[in-house]
Amino acid sequence: MRQVNFEKLQQGRFVGEVRDDLAKSLGEERLDGLREEIESAKEGVLAKGRHRVVVLSFEIGGEIRQVAVKAFGGQQAWKDRFDLKRGSKAARSFQAAQFLEAHGVSTPTPLASLERWEGDRLVESYFLSDYLEGLTSLKSELSRIYREGDTCDVLVSLLEKVGAAMKKMHDAGFYHRDLGSQNMELSSGEDGGWTEVNFIDLNRGKIRAELTMTERALDFARLRLPSGFLGILVRIYWQAKAPSEFKKEMAKARRRFDFWVKTRRWRHPIKSRKKERRARRKGFLRLEDVWIWDQRSAQASITLDGPDRRRCQSKWNHLRVGGSALRAAPAIWKEYRRQLEGAFQKKVELSGRVGMALEPADLEFQPQLNYLEDLGNIPVLLRFGHHEGKVQWEKTLGFLEELHEKGHEIMVAILQDRRAVLEPDSWREFLEFVLQRIEGKVAMVELCHVVNRVKWGLHNLDEHAALLEPAVALKKKYPEIQFSGPACIDFEYHYLVAALGATPKGLHYDALSHHLYVDRRGAPENKQGKFGTVEKAALLRTIAGQSNRCYDRVIISEVNWPLVGTGVWSPVAASYLSPGAKASKVSVSEEKYGCFMIRYLVLTLCSGFVDQVYWWRLVAHGFGLIDERAEGGWRERIGFQMLKVFLAELGTATFVEKLETEDDVYALRFERERDLVTMIWCNGRTFAGPWPTDFKKVLDSQGKEIELSEVGDAPVYLLD
Repeated sequence: MRQVNFEKLQQGRFVGEVRDDLAKSLGEERLDGLREEIESAKEGVLAKGRHRVVVLSFEIGGEIRQVAVKAFGGQQAWKDRFDLKRGSKAARSFQAAQFLEAHGVSTPTPLASLERWEGDRLVESYFLSDYLEGLTSLKSELSRIYREGDTCDVLVSLLEKVGAAMKKMHDAGFYHRDLGSQNMELSSGEDGGWTEVNFIDLNRGKIRAELTMTERALDFARLRLPSGFLGILVRIYWQAKAPSEFKKEMAKARRRFDFWVKTRRWRHPIKSRKKERRARRKGFLRLEDVWIWDQRSAQASITLDGPDRRRCQSKWNHLRVGGSALRAAPAIWKEYRRQLEGAFQKKVELSGRVGMALEPADLEFQPQLNYLEDLGNIPVLLRFGHHEGKVQWEKTLGFLEELHEKGHEIMVAILQDRRAVLEPDSWREFLEFVLQRIEGKVAMVELCHVVNRVKWGLHNLDEHAALLEPAVALKKKYPEIQFSGPACIDFEYHYLVAALGATPKGLHYDALSHHLYVDRRGAPENKQGKFGTVEKAALLRTIAGQSNRCYDRVIISEVNWPLVGTGVWSPVAASYLSPGAKASKVSVSEEKYGCFMIRYLVLTLCSGFVDQVYWWRLVAHGFGLIDERAEGGWRERIGFQMLKVFLAELGTATFVEKLETEDDVYALRFERERDLVTMIWCNGRTFAGPWPTDFKKVLDSQGKEIELSEVGDAPVYLLD
């Protein structure tokens, strides 16, 4: 390969530095006409404005090549005098590009810096570099991902490239000082993936022996990323948790930059308005409106950190939520205590009460149906997401038809995204499309999804109410369809009360549906304050009974425990895990997952407070009964066999009574057609008798006949 050399250039009125095999293309005539050539260019214009960038042809080493020429605009006299000492923007860009290239950091190869002075005034200056065809800026690529609905793993893959490139640049000793997302350009390979991150607009940069934490942090400050993904980029950059000094300096830098951005409209009102109009025209989203789907954990990604999420929810919204809860609290609390006294006091027929969620979008469906057959003819939940689009809705409708023909009771969950809020007509059309096709085939439709979490696209009660508004008319149009909601999540019943209160007039839920996860407490019997799963279920039932916006019926439409060792596929991994990061403390083993879920089903249903529970879900690497990513193909987890045994033994049984036992020992009695069954288990201890009933045979949680010596976390069945 030919050795590239650079030489000083003094051609007519121009001075600078140029690659030796380009020098002969820069004759005096070409240089004198360069400004006009750039300004009159109609094609190959990469950037307009004060600093114009165009693609021109030059002969280099005997061949015609495309060259990116950046023409710097004029500046004030004091800046010219300053640049006489430190070098012009073109010269600084050239030197910085040479430095980066020498240290293996990607940037378009520098070819020349040219400038023309008249006394102490800089009249013209140019930076020439290789033109890399097909590059796209990080800013444009992020906008495309948001607009086209690429999934979280695609975005994280991009951030991995960006974070590694930034770290390499900083470790080499280059402080960019203008590192906005528009100044990182991406090249892609034949497979469409990103191969390199090229740094451009280098004239403000500084070369250091070693960058300080402040300088590293300042280079992050201008990046236009939702704060949640900015946090991921920082973890990628450090390949671990960021040093405390860096986090402190970055927080300061972000506050200063945010203030600078917010005050821009007062400093440059005309320019700001033009920029805002251009952003709207190009479809750029506000950071708080970015919504990304994470198919690995089957949920919306956390795009904003805690402070930004709180800023999305106004003080007025918090006051509405708090006020609703305070007004309703006395009556709810009085009724709750009465309800709790009735726990496990009534017979409960279990037939049709345990349902299973399937995944119609991201997994093969027929294998799921095969596993479902092993569980029997149980209720099934399918989700329709506004973000999925019509092609996927049609596929899911086809799967729904098949399940309906097989005789399964079906519940449908309707998922919103942020675009549903921003484009209400699109949301209305989506509801109409789905509901008209499923009337007469489903038992229940859950309207909206996890409405008390900003990541799911809703920032306040009014936005939630606006999404429910079309259902008022649709309820009249499709009277056979029953609706449930408001589909809040976790033990945040203050928001649940407020969401029920904000339900539009004319819409009355046929059931209160809720996603009651208790995984952060470990076992389902463990308490959060005074509330274990039974107490939470009793309070849920009380709220349903006290509300005038729903009937006294409760469905837990989503529950599971996250599984240890499943990485970013776990629902508690937050889209990215640094190398060597520890698993979440709430993650459990596959055996505990099965034990906890079976116990959860019994506690919620047999207490009499919950009418149905849907297991989320049948197949999922991070939280399902079947592991679709196992080596050698799909694999049944131990919990699958546990559920099969539970349904075989008790799926059509009737709960009769909860027997008196020692603390943390649970024994529940069930009737079957010809005999009685007692399910017994412990929470965090073992028990070796005396047994609460006589029995002839004992089955363990997986259906194996055993000699009973003691009971632990895994339920066993005592058969009369």
